[in-house]
Amino acid sequence: MMTADAVREAVGVETIGIGLGGVELARTWFESICSLYAEVFSVPPFAWDEQEPVRHRQMLERLLTEPSFGITVAVRDDELVGFAYGYGVHPDTKRWENFLEPLPEALTTEWEGRTFALIDLAVRADLRGHGLGRRLLEVLLASRSEERAALTVEPEAEATQAFYQHLSWQRMGRKRTSPGSAISYFDAYVLPLRAQTRP
Repeated sequence: MMTADAVREAVGVETIGIGLGGVELARTWFESICSLYAEVFSVPPFAWDEQEPVRHRQMLERLLTEPSFGITVAVRDDELVGFAYGYGVHPDTKRWENFLEPLPEALTTEWEGRTFALIDLAVRADLRGHGLGRRLLEVLLASRSEERAALTVEPEAEATQAFYQHLSWQRMGRKRTSPGSAISYFDAYVLPLRAQTRP
């Protein structure tokens, strides 16, 4: 589904449409998502190696098998200029393992419907700083039924961390990445979305 939700005020005279959907919308823009991902994350301060495009493509393909997958896209003149996507975390997730300092059980215990994992958010470089990334995130999170959202950010990406902190995301700690990753650590953040339904 594409909406007429525009961010005209955010980017001057240009109108950018914000689309909200799931697997079908992501497949429509799959190649453009991969291209924009490479454009955004292949430059400092983000870590990058020659295998990252393959890892990203494989990861996105896996995500598109998740019934809980959700995505927002920003489109200008039929060109993808931004996206945000993620999925609902499973109760048996390993997402809360490998932290340098152990986290409390009240934080790490998962159940169906507790956590939405924001996997990637990207906006084309020349359109940043005008609220587009924030709008993509707002639309995506407003569509979710989970109690909280979670994400990870590279420690060196200070501007990205500042963006999420400004939006009230709370840093939970630092974790080691999986073998084969281009970096060694991620910082983990959580944002409450609604009242918790289980103790």
